[in-house]
Amino acid sequence: MVHIVGLAVVTFILAGLALLLFPRFSNAPKPDESNPAITELTTKESSVVFDNFGSHARIVPKQIIEGKAPGYWFFEGSFPVTLQDINGNTFAIVTATTEADWMVTEHVQFSVTMPEPFSYTGVGSILFKKDDPSDGEAPFDPDKDQLVVPVIFKNEE
Repeated sequence: MVHIVGLAVVTFILAGLALLLFPRFSNAPKPDESNPAITELTTKESSVVFDNFGSHARIVPKQIIEGKAPGYWFFEGSFPVTLQDINGNTFAIVTATTEADWMVTEHVQFSVTMPEPFSYTGVGSILFKKDDPSDGEAPFDPDKDQLVVPVIFKNEE
């Protein structure tokens, strides 16, 4: 009996030390947290800065996502934004637009409005992608020319 109590005490002490030393194994936001803070999501060579959106955010119909993308992502002031289900299947394509001068190398402010209603709800992703008016003839670098952001699609607010 003394050995069992001693073993239990040692286990609780080790568990307590583990919780104190390693309180959180990941800094990634939890899927149930809304992340409205300004967020910069970066690929190897380019970045997109969001003003009101972040990874694992809840996305609802008519929600407006705003941010800045590299000027070379735009063609005629817009670039495509693809909504995908958990398996990567496209269920909607919307357009990010800008009123600013997009023929620059710096970042350009954009906004995109989510469709209503979603034909899919649950965990998925939003693909922000450089517009390609050449239909695939221009070189495309997935590390530089697109950004996939995991999100949760909901039809209610």
